[in-house]
Amino acid sequence: MKAKEKTKKSTKKLKISLKNIITTIFIIIILFDIVIFYNQYIKGNVSYAASSKAEETQKNKEIEYSEVEKVDIDKVINQNSKQSTSEELRQEDVALEYLTEYIQSNELLKGETAVAEEGKKGTQRITYKKIYENGELKSEEQISIAVVKPAINKVIKVGTKEIKPKIQESKQVTNEIQLNKPSGLTLEQFQKILKDSKDVNKIFEQNAEYFYYIEKQYNINGVFVAAIGIHESNWGTSKIAKNKKNLFGYGAYDSNPYNGAYEFTKYSESIDLISRVLVKYYLNPKGTSIYGGEQAVGTYYSEPTLAGVNKKYASDKNWANAVYKHIKYLYGKL
Repeated sequence: MKAKEKTKKSTKKLKISLKNIITTIFIIIILFDIVIFYNQYIKGNVSYAASSKAEETQKNKEIEYSEVEKVDIDKVINQNSKQSTSEELRQEDVALEYLTEYIQSNELLKGETAVAEEGKKGTQRITYKKIYENGELKSEEQISIAVVKPAINKVIKVGTKEIKPKIQESKQVTNEIQLNKPSGLTLEQFQKILKDSKDVNKIFEQNAEYFYYIEKQYNINGVFVAAIGIHESNWGTSKIAKNKKNLFGYGAYDSNPYNGAYEFTKYSESIDLISRVLVKYYLNPKGTSIYGGEQAVGTYYSEPTLAGVNKKYASDKNWANAVYKHIKYLYGKL
């Protein structure tokens, strides 16, 4: 009886254990199915959406990067550098020519001259501005002049004692006239030929004597120098002639003539200076003895004629013909 009851109890316990095991396995299977469903349908869809968004972002970046790569950086830098405008300053020390003062003296006969004091050159510093565009020089102009060492002016005495004038005969001239020789005209003749109705400001009339004096001092044709002044200043009516007392446009640049032109205090100073420049650089070959114990430099010398001077003195090829017309006109008034 007792054995029967024990067997019965054991069978009951086994049934309960099997039931628990089956229940547990069933729960595990359900959980496993849930996990599989979640991973396949829910989590998979989220990952796909995130992945799609990431892929689109990456694609946009790739497009941006590809567009950047199309730009040639070196080319852009090179273009920008070439399109720039730059300026450069250049300084040059050059000789500052002395001016000449004329003082009257009753110790000398009228028309005679004598050097009272020799002139001495100074030094001036000229500053130029260069402008570059796209790496190419476009222009260069003079912007300032500073005196480093002042020049000492030359002083010449001119006679005032009256003498009976000796009038020379009228001369015939050609365009082959030798310009490094004096005309031989008297002071009175210079005063006669330079008195003219076209000289509305009477500049040449009032300075006629200085064209005579330069012949005595520098062995140059004074009529030639007067003709240059008439041509360059239009009988003293140009702005440079009136405002700067510069009859010859001396120092003027084609790009900025007025600002570049030298300014003088007297017309006689410009007449004297241009005469020395012509004698020293244009009318005589290198080594020729000239004024004040100096020798000609002959930098621009070709021949002492109008055509020879025209080659280096003026860019206008018709300059020689224009000056010759004035020379012929002046000689014709004798």
